[in-house]
This record gives sequence, structure tokens and C-alpha cells, in this order.
Amino acid sequence: MLSPVVVPATFFSEKALDQDTKSDRAKITCLLCRDFKHTPEGLEQFFQWAKKQLPDTELCIVMKTTGCYSQHLTDWINQLHPEVGVTIENARNIHAFIQSLNLPHKTDKLDAQAIAQFGTERQPKPTNRPSKTILTIRELSRERTTLIKARVDLENRRDTLTSPIVCKINAQTLATLTTQIEKIDREIKACVVQDEELLSEVHIMTTMPGVSFISAYSILAEIGSLKQYSAKELSALFGLAPRIMESGSSVHSSYLSRRSSGRLRQILYLDSVPGVPKIPVLQEFHQRLIGKDKKKMTARCACMRKMLLILRSMVVHNTSFNENFPDNQRKRLDF
Repeated sequence: MLSPVVVPATFFSEKALDQDTKSDRAKITCLLCRDFKHTPEGLEQFFQWAKKQLPDTELCIVMKTTGCYSQHLTDWINQLHPEVGVTIENARNIHAFIQSLNLPHKTDKLDAQAIAQFGTERQPKPTNRPSKTILTIRELSRERTTLIKARVDLENRRDTLTSPIVCKINAQTLATLTTQIEKIDREIKACVVQDEELLSEVHIMTTMPGVSFISAYSILAEIGSLKQYSAKELSALFGLAPRIMESGSSVHSSYLSRRSSGRLRQILYLDSVPGVPKIPVLQEFHQRLIGKDKKKMTARCACMRKMLLILRSMVVHNTSFNENFPDNQRKRLDF
């Protein structure tokens, strides 16, 4: 029996088919491939073509992250063909796989064919699409961050301005940015209030010292509910898991993997600055690391990881923050 056909979508135009059979695998350059427009109509044409080429075969879609393009394509697939599994794979993994193939050229067609082989060999699990509320909050949160950076830049330049006209423009722009940021804050609060599960998690997370409402919804907007991750998965997702470097008799070393969005670590860092001194177990842990001559940033990142695991335990067990729980409830909360 034939295995599912894996259909990748790279650069939203080139698509290829790979079919794993008992015979030798066809060369990548011989895999079926054809261009389709990045529209719902083009997607429907692709499904018709794929089913004609390989009838009575289950289809699976594999694509690499391409920002809004992969998101739009996923939404169209879910609407037109909800029975088809869709995987949005990390671009880093796709890039490493393509490099391992040692292909002679770098083209959209070759990328599509290589991703088809990646899907057949690795059989990645379908990606869970975040809810519409989460996606809306994510966009609002990122837009808010962009506006705040712009406002900070203008505020830093304000004291250096001498022209009255430029000073007036600067002040007007600052006022406009402040108004837009406040509008975004109201929209985000309205979205959070409408989602009971999201509101519950935000409320629990904000009981921890240092974690603000903005930090809580920003974290959930980027990765979704903390309940869906194990402690190791969450550490890796934030890029806080250690990466060990070892080769023969060479000097062994380890450092943060940082294989994640820097935005998540930035949020957690800003929360840890006021939070660690107010959480006894983290304050003691930080001082112990400093006492062992660890670098300040190393100690800070270690505290950030423990702070993250406490947040996860609080959400998983629906428990508000208690500064004594790491001692008497350590096992129950998986800390």
C-alpha cells in the first residue's frame, strides 16, 4: 500500500509531489513539480492536478515558514480541504535538510522537490493552527512593539532638535503614536476578555511577581497555551535549553541554544529583572550561581528558565503564585 503523498509549498508558487514506494526512491530532480498561483483558485487547481497524478492517495501538505504567505495558504487549505493535514516546518530544519542533499543549484523548483522528499522521509506531524483570537492578539502585540520602538526613537531625538518646525512635527508624531498604542491596548484587552481560557491563563500568570498583563498575553500570543508543552519543550521553545559542544578531547562547553524568537527571551528577561528579587527561591538560586563565579547573564538566563517552568506549572495546575510552593509542592507541580 502506498504511503501518503507529501506536497510541499515553497515560495508559494512551486509545488512538488513525492511518493514513497517499495522501489528505489526517484531522484529529487525527477519528482513531479508544477507552478501554481498563490490564490484560492490556484490552490484548487493544485489539488485537482495532484489527485489526477496520484489518484486514491492521501495528501499531506508540507511547507516551510514564509510569514503571512504560509499562513494564508494554510487558511485556504483548511477552508477548501479540511481533511488534508498541513505542516509548517521550521525554515532552519528545511535549510539544513536541503544542504545535506548537496544539490547543484538553488531554485524554487529544486526547493519544492527537496521539501517533498523531506516530508516523505521525516513524516512531520501536522501543525496546530492557533485560534483566530491568538492570531489577532499576536498581530496587535507585534504592532504595539513596533510603535513603541518608534516612539522611543523619537523621544531620544527630541532633546537634540533645534528647528521649531521639526520640534512641532516630533511632538505631533509622538502624540499620534501614543494614541495608537492606547488603542491597541484596548483592542487586546477586548480580545483577551472574550476568550475565557486565555483570560484564565493570563490571570494566573500575572499573579507571579514581575509578570505584567502585557507580558502574559504577549507570551501566549506567540506560542499559545502553556498547557500544551512539557517542561523540556517549553525551555527549547524559548531558546533557554543548553546546547552542549563536545568533540573528542576538545574542551567541552555549553551555551544557550537560542533557537527561538528573541522576542520571547526579551519578554522573559524584562519580567525577571523585577521578578527575581521578589521570588525567594529564584533570588537564592541567582545568588548561589553568582557565588560560583558564574557570569551575570548566565545566572540571569538560568533564573529565566526556572521562572518559565514555574509559570507553566501554575497554568497546568490552575494555581496562583505561591512563593513557598517550590519547597512543599515541587513534585506535584513538575518544577
